[in-house]
Amino acid sequence: MQVNLSSTKRNISAICCATLLSCFSTASFAADAFQAVYKANVKEKLNFSGTLKRSLSQQANGQWLLKDNISSLFASIEESTAIKITGNKVQPLKYHYLRKVVGKKKKRDIDFDWSTKQATNRDNKKIALSANTQDALSYQLQLQLDLKSGKRGKFSYNVAKKGSIDVMKFIEIGTEVVDTPMGKLKSIKLKLDRGSNAKRETFIWFSIKHNYIISKLYQKESDGDSYSLVLNKLS
Repeated sequence: MQVNLSSTKRNISAICCATLLSCFSTASFAADAFQAVYKANVKEKLNFSGTLKRSLSQQANGQWLLKDNISSLFASIEESTAIKITGNKVQPLKYHYLRKVVGKKKKRDIDFDWSTKQATNRDNKKIALSANTQDALSYQLQLQLDLKSGKRGKFSYNVAKKGSIDVMKFIEIGTEVVDTPMGKLKSIKLKLDRGSNAKRETFIWFSIKHNYIISKLYQKESDGDSYSLVLNKLS
C-alpha cells in the first residue's frame, strides 16, 4: 500500500497542535496527577485511527510536567511543558516538542525567564513576555482553569510559538451532550476563532461533570479532511 508521507505528517501534526486536552479529577487543580487516553480518527484519502495519551505529574522540584504522546506506523510526536501553577494561574517554564517522521526529526524548545520577561527558542531568538504569556501546551490548562472558575463567553490567550507571540481566541457556542466510551457527557462547546474568512473549523467540548476535561475535539480542513478526538479513558 502506498502512503502519502506529506499528508501523514500534516495529519499527525494537526491532531497534536489542535488538541486542547487537560483533565483533573478533583477541585484541587494542581494537586492530582492523571492519565487520559483519547481515540484519534483521521478522515481523508488515507483514513486511520490512533491513540493520544496525556499525563500530568509532579516533579521533585515542585513543578508540574504536562506531556502528550501520539504515534502511528510512520510518525510519533512528543510534546511537553514544565509549568508552575499558583492559584488559578498557569505559568510556563520550559516547552519541548519532538516529531519523528520516517527517520527525520523536528524539534522545538522554548525556555521562559520570568525574571527578565523573555523567552528563548532553539535559535536563541528572544521573545518578549507579558504577565500571562503561555506556550502551545500550557495555555490549554489555563483555558480549563478559566472554564472551571466560571468564565464564559469569549477567551483570549497570548501564546509563544517559535519566535513570536500568537493570539488564540475561543468563543462559547453552547452546551451539548457528547457520546463517549465513558458515557454521555454534558459538555460546554467552544469554537476556535480564526476570523470571519477562515476556511478551517475547530470545535472543542469540555465535560462539565469531570471538571471540564476535554470530552471531544473536531477539526475540519478547507479541503474537507477532518480530524477528531474522543475521550476514551481517564484515571
